[in-house]
Amino acid sequence: MNAKRITRHGATGFLTFGIAVLLFSLSGVSAAAQTSPPKRSAVRLHQRSPRRPDLNEQFSFFIKDFKMDHQSQLNTLNISVGYTYTANISTADYPDFRLIEKDIETLLNTYPNKTDYWEIVNKQLTAMVLKKYPALNRVTIEIEVPPSSLIPFLRSSTVSRSRAQG
Repeated sequence: MNAKRITRHGATGFLTFGIAVLLFSLSGVSAAAQTSPPKRSAVRLHQRSPRRPDLNEQFSFFIKDFKMDHQSQLNTLNISVGYTYTANISTADYPDFRLIEKDIETLLNTYPNKTDYWEIVNKQLTAMVLKKYPALNRVTIEIEVPPSSLIPFLRSSTVSRSRAQG
């Protein structure tokens, strides 16, 4: 009986020792793999990352109660601005939306033709945003004009514009 226990204990000790050796050798292999990557991996590090067709980044903001003297009256506009970034944009290329908002307000405050329809005004806004911000691929602006004494209807213009592909 004692001989069996010793044998069983000896086998267990051998098995434990074998597992320890195996784990140690595996950790050595993984450490070696981490310190000296195969040449194939090193070459991939220098290649450009593939385009992500599944990635579509968008951002939007809202300008509330913007006052504009247009079409013979003072209008209080609500303006919704949304845009899509170009593919593979770098962190440094993201524009600050506050600059876009300021440019929209500047264009509206200095808009030359006070009789243009809202759709024409909006086309000018979307063209300006895409021209000035190359990191944007698409822009959509909605201008909401509340009813007034001259025109008793709530109305809005939505214009979407994309950068020409090519």
